[in-house]
Amino acid sequence: MVKKLKNNLTIERIKIDFNWILKADIEDVVLGISPDESLIWYDGIWYSGEWHDGEWCNGEWRDGLWQKGLWKNGIWKNGKWKNGIWFNGTWENGEWHDGERCNGEWNNGEWKNGIWYNGTWRDGLWQKGVWEDGIWKNGEWKNGVWFNGTWENGEWYIGIWYNGKWCNGEWMDGKWFRGVWHNGIWHNGEWRDGIWYGGTWKKGLWGRW
Repeated sequence: MVKKLKNNLTIERIKIDFNWILKADIEDVVLGISPDESLIWYDGIWYSGEWHDGEWCNGEWRDGLWQKGLWKNGIWKNGKWKNGIWFNGTWENGEWHDGERCNGEWNNGEWKNGIWYNGTWRDGLWQKGVWEDGIWKNGEWKNGVWFNGTWENGEWYIGIWYNGKWCNGEWMDGKWFRGVWHNGIWHNGEWRDGIWYGGTWKKGLWGRW
């Protein structure tokens, strides 16, 4: 269960203020407390349970429900992320409902909403949200706003593209404002401006109007 306590945190204090963590299935955990009196998870394995709030520094999350908090680094295997800020680390699978993602690797899973600032998306389903920058390797984009970054492959169903580089894939519908298109299949939508190097254009509106 709890292997080590730091920063003058005691089991008695945990029972009073952070009793929810004692209900979780955890192993080899190092815990502490921050100057603002929030819980700090330094390291360990989280198997299941409900995380309420606090700061996650490192470790492995196997499954469970994350309500809110700060994730600094570590490996996320599966589970539901409701809200919070993700700074770095590897996401293997699961459901992301809302929040801000600053960097890291996304290997698979379902993104329901939120803001993606940077990082690498390898595969999965994007339902809606805001993409600021980063690399998209593959997957399905259902809806949302893309501001910048590199799209390497995948299926884009609908959304707004403001800028960036499109390498390959299928564009079903949406609005393209500017950027560079290298290859792929354009099924339908509005192309306002940008550079088209090659690919297949099936139908849609081209140019400024």
